[in-house]
Amino acid sequence: MASYRSSLLKVTVATVLFGSAPAAIRAIGVDSIALGVWRLGLSAIGMSIILAVGRRASFSELRSEVARHWRLLAAVGLFFGLHWLTYFQSIKMASASIGAIGFSTCGVQLPLLGWLFGFGRPRALAMVGVALAMAGSWLCVPMEDGADGQLLGLLVGILSGTFYAALPMLHQRHAHLDNELRTWGMFVFALPVFLVMAPAAEWSMTARDAWLVFHLGVVVTLLGHYLWVQVSTELPLQLTSVLGYLQLPAALVVNYFIGEEMTFAMAAGGACIVAGNLLALSGPLQSTKVDEANTPEERAILADELPGDAALPLNVELESRDHA
Repeated sequence: MASYRSSLLKVTVATVLFGSAPAAIRAIGVDSIALGVWRLGLSAIGMSIILAVGRRASFSELRSEVARHWRLLAAVGLFFGLHWLTYFQSIKMASASIGAIGFSTCGVQLPLLGWLFGFGRPRALAMVGVALAMAGSWLCVPMEDGADGQLLGLLVGILSGTFYAALPMLHQRHAHLDNELRTWGMFVFALPVFLVMAPAAEWSMTARDAWLVFHLGVVVTLLGHYLWVQVSTELPLQLTSVLGYLQLPAALVVNYFIGEEMTFAMAAGGACIVAGNLLALSGPLQSTKVDEANTPEERAILADELPGDAALPLNVELESRDHA
């Protein structure tokens, strides 16, 4: 129970930090490519220090471990890098609020992606949630002049949510690797997504921009995602995603205080998206039968019988034992 409460605390801290990101990205004068390089560079350096000190492993040992698992680390980094790139572009094209709302659809995309990757068929309520979130996204788009740019920004934000929704499934499928290594790989292997476009970036920044880069790179990215990788590995996808939606109201509140307009339609659309996510991710988190299966053989049989996310904690435990 103490571990469970610790996970809930971690995910709460992480999502509040994430909620401050859209406003900081909107306010910063650095372009999207340079910002991505700075954020990932700072986070990769910080995570490398944590990895080296925490594990007390030599460089050759770490290099050998990375060589064994580079495909997974590259996949996690690629999805993370594409998520960031599209998220930045969404906020710059439209607004911090529109970017946050578009990205927030990742929760309703998660059951569909989970079905594709073998995590169980989505229920009827999940499909109702998808429809409700789509309606909410449309409500959030301003209908006055310039709406085309807002709509494009919203669509790019939804694409960012798609890339992000894939990450918890990758982390849970490979829970036998420690959190620090997967977090390090997520930062390092995301860097090439931005480095290939680095020559076209604008690198100048003011002192204010430098503080915002530090906040985004160290506080939000390094600390926030370090905590998020841990909890997205430990908790069921349903619970992780619902708690993750704390960042939507947090982002909208922060954006309001920095001067962005909050219309009734936008507030109603955001409420529809949150409600859609709660519907899409509702249902039992774990079957009571899990506690009744005592032997590894009984648990292995049970894992095949449980539907969707109800089996996820058990599957992670079994996979971790297999690779121990």
